[in-house]
This record gives sequence, C-alpha cells and structure tokens, in this order.
Amino acid sequence: MVDANLGLLRGEGGLHFIAWGITGSGSFMRESFGVLKRIKEKHGVKITTYMSKAGEEVARMYGILDRIGDISPGNHYEEVITEEVAGASCTYSGRFMLGRYGLLVIAPATSNTVAKIVYGISDSIVTTITSQALKGGVPVVVLPSDVTEETEVPCYIDREVCTNCMECLNRCPYGAIRELDGVPVLDLTRCHGCRVCELTCPENAIHCFQKARIKIRELDRRNIEALRRVEGVTVVDDPDQLEDTIVHILSLPI
Repeated sequence: MVDANLGLLRGEGGLHFIAWGITGSGSFMRESFGVLKRIKEKHGVKITTYMSKAGEEVARMYGILDRIGDISPGNHYEEVITEEVAGASCTYSGRFMLGRYGLLVIAPATSNTVAKIVYGISDSIVTTITSQALKGGVPVVVLPSDVTEETEVPCYIDREVCTNCMECLNRCPYGAIRELDGVPVLDLTRCHGCRVCELTCPENAIHCFQKARIKIRELDRRNIEALRRVEGVTVVDDPDQLEDTIVHILSLPI
C-alpha cells in the first residue's frame, strides 16, 4: 500500500485536494463518479477533474458530463480540465510536481492508459499528469476497466423490438436520434446518456447501460499486473476498493 503521508496536502481550511483523471472507458464510469461524489460530500475534499478527449466523449454518453459540476464546480482546484483547456503540454501538470494534490485517481483507466503508464508514455492529459504525479511523489490510484469481464454499454436501439414509430426523435432533448431509411438511428457522438428515450419509448426498445460480457486479452492482464509493480501506484479491482483506498491514503475519517 502507498504511504498514506506521501504527497499529502492540507489546503485551505484543512481540505484535501484530489485530482480525478477520466479516460475513455464505460466500465466503472458511473460507479467511479458515485465514489468521488460521495467522498466530496462526506469529507469536503476539493476535486479537480482531468478528462482526455475520449474520456470527455464517454463521460457525456454515460450521463456523467452534465453532472460533473457536482464534483468539480469550477472553483480554484475544482476545475474541469480537458485537453483543449490544458493544451498539448498540459499546463496544469506543474501542480503535481509541486505536490499540490494529496492523490491522483485514474478511474476508469482504459487498457490503452494502463499500457502507457506501465511503459512511461505520456501523450494525453491523463498519462501526462500521471507521469508528473509519480515524479512529484503524489500517490496514484488506478481502477483499470479490464479487471472484470463485465462492462456497461451506452444507450442503443433494439432492432428486434423497435417498430419505427419515431417517437424517440421527438423525445430526445439533444437531437441524438435521427431517421435514416425509415428507421431511428442513435448517434452516440451526440448522446448525453439522459435516458429520456429509454424511459419514454412506447415499445421498450431502447436500453441504456446494460451489462455485457467481454473477453480480457492476456496482454491487458499482463499490463495490469505490471502496473501493480510500478512504484507509487496502487491498483484497485472494483469501485468499493477504490473508495476504501482513497479514504485510507488520505487518512479520511470512516
């Protein structure tokens, strides 16, 4: 376990500062949001959210992007920092070198992100702040998406049930559903995961966040095990362990 005092920061009013890195995985996306939201509400921590381009897209389609203000309302050290905001060089990475955060949480972490951390590659906002956190002595907690063979899928239209009534076109507040060749088509690049289409479909033909089975590649298993051996990194296997680990490292009251 990472030393609980490593990189610990008591900031304004004795608050802890946490950085949350979001990558482009739907697995554990909503659960990770729930964990960080509970910790913020219970312990009064300040949380800065860092999102890769893919993380921003996936957070939107899983209904998290529109709620991110509950965790990072925009105050100092409570910003939402995207790659567009941070720039190619990630201008906020100096915070980690200076030990401004008590902890960096990467949850969920895609297999791509895990591999890059293992091999020291920093070419996105999340991998860059991870590199700088480790150099600055800030502990890093990672929840890989590939620790389980179960995942969640974004909203989709079940063609075997859909009767092409087109009611969903009128219901979607974001214009994410359009008609193509007489059938409704859901455009995930515009979907906000609000579930309005699912809840109002008269045929129950739209489903959001259903569980699905995936096969974990042996390569990804090896990378996760290698990540467990990286100094300064703690790998957790589920959202419950994520919450317990954050509380332990920051010595928050149970």
